[in-house]
Amino acid sequence: MRVRWSGKAKTELENTLDFWSENNKSDSYSEKIAIETEKVQKEIEEDPYFLAKYIEEDNVYQRIFFKGRFLLYYEIKGDSVIILRFRSTKQNPLF
Repeated sequence: MRVRWSGKAKTELENTLDFWSENNKSDSYSEKIAIETEKVQKEIEEDPYFLAKYIEEDNVYQRIFFKGRFLLYYEIKGDSVIILRFRSTKQNPLF
């Protein structure tokens, strides 16, 4: 499947990476987040249902990754996966 990111999800990821770079005064943690995000994106491309929680009332899937610290919310449309949101698990749930 092809994975696309919504503008909102891209912005949330970029803001998260910027936050951790500034907060830690180093890019190393942000780089780890980026690497783990790429890994989970590849897993979603191969099998979007693997390790995903389906939220029926919103028709979205939730994937927790990077030791339970981050979430991706996405929907499946035909042969595409659209990543809707990128969130820290410390933030309030969206769905």
